[in-house]
Amino acid sequence: MTGVDRAMVTLDVGTTATAVVARLEQTEQEARRGVRRLVWSNAGHPPPVLLTPRGEVSALQGRSAELLLGVLPDVPRGESVAELEAGSTVLLHTDGLVERRGEALEDGFARLARCLEELAPRDLPLDALCDAVLDRMLPQRPEDDVALLAVRLHPQG
Repeated sequence: MTGVDRAMVTLDVGTTATAVVARLEQTEQEARRGVRRLVWSNAGHPPPVLLTPRGEVSALQGRSAELLLGVLPDVPRGESVAELEAGSTVLLHTDGLVERRGEALEDGFARLARCLEELAPRDLPLDALCDAVLDRMLPQRPEDDVALLAVRLHPQG
């Protein structure tokens, strides 16, 4: 993220942007325990959303919110870490999925959480889960771009 910040200044982009960058990691000990770690950095973007195998939904807030890209190029960026069990699903999305004019952003996040809680018992394949989330969450005429990325952590072995 720091490199992108600096590139935005060097290229004189003249704008700001949000972003979340995430990676999955696993040590040998974590593999024996059947868990993985999600490590992410967030620059003003909606947080990753976790759907556990038990149907629990939570936003992975991690560290306090960090500045958008392009604001202060030398601001230190950090990473957050969450341990994830097999069967968990992580969703990354743009704000267009949850943001509506005249509505608090928290209401959109709550709507997404309810949607995932309702879909969880159906144990849908990942592509069907994404389709169902988009079908339920998008208005007839979206006002913003929408992107949804989902990763499911299957049991190993």
